[in-house]
Amino acid sequence: MLNRVIVTIDGFDYTVISEDEEAHIRRSAELVDQSIQEIKRSSTLASLPAAVLAAMNIADKYYRVVDSGDGLRAQIKDYAEECARLRAELARLKRN
Repeated sequence: MLNRVIVTIDGFDYTVISEDEEAHIRRSAELVDQSIQEIKRSSTLASLPAAVLAAMNIADKYYRVVDSGDGLRAQIKDYAEECARLRAELARLKRN
């Protein structure tokens, strides 16, 4: 089912049509709006450049989280391999 939600970003209303829940859509819009407003408060940028900078900041945070997740997955894989190695060694020692 598609949800139709009207959100306000930087003073403009947008109709978002998505399968996501309304709360998720509103939360995403609030993040974008807050990012733009923060940039506009701390600079003299107009709406469009502020929106582009906000998008860049959000993308940067997104990729940092993705990279962090990739690092955690690699670390978990290493731990799982070490655990398997230690279990095999424990089983070998129990047999002796």
